[in-house]
Parts: sequence; structure tokens; C-alpha cells
Amino acid sequence: MPKVYYGTNRKPNRKKSPDDFGIGFSEDGLANLRFGMADVSGKDLDEFDIYIAPERLNTDYERKVKGAGGSVFGSVNVFKRVREKMLAYSRDTLVFVHGYNVSFREALTSAARLKQQFSTSNGGPGVNVVAFSWPSDGSMMPYIAYGNDRQDAAASGPAFARGLLKLADFLRGSTAEEACDQRLHLVAHSMGNYVLRHTVQEYVRQAAGRPPRIFDQVFLMAADEDDDAFEYDYKLKPLTRLAKRVNVYFNNEDRAMAVSDKTKGNPDRLGDDGPRLPRAIPGKVSLIDVTPVVEGLVEHSYFLDSPRVVADMTEVLRGKAPDAIGGRQYVPETNRYRLE
Repeated sequence: MPKVYYGTNRKPNRKKSPDDFGIGFSEDGLANLRFGMADVSGKDLDEFDIYIAPERLNTDYERKVKGAGGSVFGSVNVFKRVREKMLAYSRDTLVFVHGYNVSFREALTSAARLKQQFSTSNGGPGVNVVAFSWPSDGSMMPYIAYGNDRQDAAASGPAFARGLLKLADFLRGSTAEEACDQRLHLVAHSMGNYVLRHTVQEYVRQAAGRPPRIFDQVFLMAADEDDDAFEYDYKLKPLTRLAKRVNVYFNNEDRAMAVSDKTKGNPDRLGDDGPRLPRAIPGKVSLIDVTPVVEGLVEHSYFLDSPRVVADMTEVLRGKAPDAIGGRQYVPETNRYRLE
């Protein structure tokens, strides 16, 4: 039974003891975050025991006049549990950002699948998984839902940045004994990469233009993001300062990318054929063309559904150099690796 952790700026289904989150933003503001964990079970990982970390934010008046205790932060409650696992099992943590048309519970299922895929029992390094779930419509109304999701993705950037800053500060610890030396990774799928663009902008702004590196490996999977994203500071160019390495996986037969490109009026997509100027990208960015190894129903969800892609990601998580990972063929003219 995989246990996953989460942060979300979605609206809870009820104020007291909620057990789900909907498609709207939290009533306490776009950047308001609730944290918790979930045990995910069932044959299809679609059964959930969801726990929401308690919060109590006491003012100076409540503490001094009413004798209330200090504030209790849900983020601290969850981060403590994550750090305990990282320290006890020498286990890295993977942060996951889902894409378009994903409900809160579907995000937990994907997070649980990631945890299973990279588990030691499946030959992986073993990871904790923390999902950030933004208020995707989870709807099949294509044009309305896509437009709403894109707006909500952009608006969710500050919330995700706030959560990342909290997590990074906590894992660094206030004492040498509290500091965690395990690594933090990120997987962003589809429109989750557009969330990431706005997260990066807020993160850099709060760091006064000098952001500390927070991630070891970043995976941009089937990115519904412009193919010139690494060329501009207001897009994803600053991401390379936040990570040791950025891995861009793409499939030029991904119909979801074609739909985003042609019917939604977007420029060519990063998740379709990689960056517009592949030889001009920073040296710490690796381009991985998965077109030869994915097809059919997995063409957009290959980070979960293609064993070949998962195996490649596993080697990246193990820290192997890009040119030392087996099953890759380097194509010099386009500065990319093709999976075989």
C-alpha cells in the first residue's frame, strides 16, 4: 500500500474533516496550501485513506490573552514525516506536479504509481513522493476546461513556489542533526510544466534574483510548454539555476501536443520535439527523444506507462551521467538522445 504525501491549493470538499479536494481554489486564497498524506490501495490504486494535517494559526492576542499555544503548521507536520523517511531509509524525495484534466484523487493515483515504479522491489532506488495538486478541471469539456486549466496553472505558481521554499528550508534543517543530505527531485507532466514556469518566476522573485539550488534531477515530461522556454528569463530559463540537471523527455507523435499546438493556438510545444534551438541550451539540460519506444495509449503518459522510459528515468535518479545510460543513442546534429 503506497503512502504518498501532498500539498494542494484546491478547495476542500468540506470545512471540517474533509476527505477530498475539488476543482476550485481554496477559499483562503490562491496561494493557500493544505498538506497531508494518503494511503493508496486497490488493484488500480484508486482507493484512498486521505489524512489532512491539522493546522492552528494563533495570533499574538490569542497566545498572550487567551493562553493559546503556538501555531501548528500542516506543512511542518508532513515535512517531518518526509524527513524521517529520508533519514531512516537514505531515500530521496520526488515532487510530482500533474497536468491538465486531473482530479485530486487521480493525482494521488499517479503519485502512488511513481512511488511503486521507483521502489527497491522494482529495481529502483526507492523514493518518497510528494504530489502538488493544483485545481485542474478534471473535465472532458476540451476547450473550456483547457482554457480554465491554463489560467489556474499560471495562478498556482506562487502556491507551489511557497510550498517548495518551505520544503527546502525544512529539509536543510536548523541544526546539523536536523539537516537531511538526501536529494530532492521533481517530475512535471504536461501542463504541470506551465505551473512550473510560474513557480520558477515566483521562486526567483522571492530569492531576490539569487535562488539557491533546490533540486538534483528535474524531469520535464511531455511538457505543454513553448519550445522556446529555455530562451527567456520569464519562462523556464532560470530553472537551470534551481537544479543540478534538467531532463526534457518528448515524443513527436504525442497527439496531445499536436492538439495543444494547433487547436489551442499555442506555439510549438517543448513536449513535441524538444527545444526550438537544441544546440543553444545550457549544458546541464539533457534532451531525450522517446518517440521510438512509445506508441498508442501511452504516447502522452509514457512517464507512467512505458517501461522503457521508466527504466531510463530510474538510471537518471541513480545519478548516472547522461552519456553512461544504456539504451540511448546520441544524435549530434540535434543534441539529443534517442531511446532504443
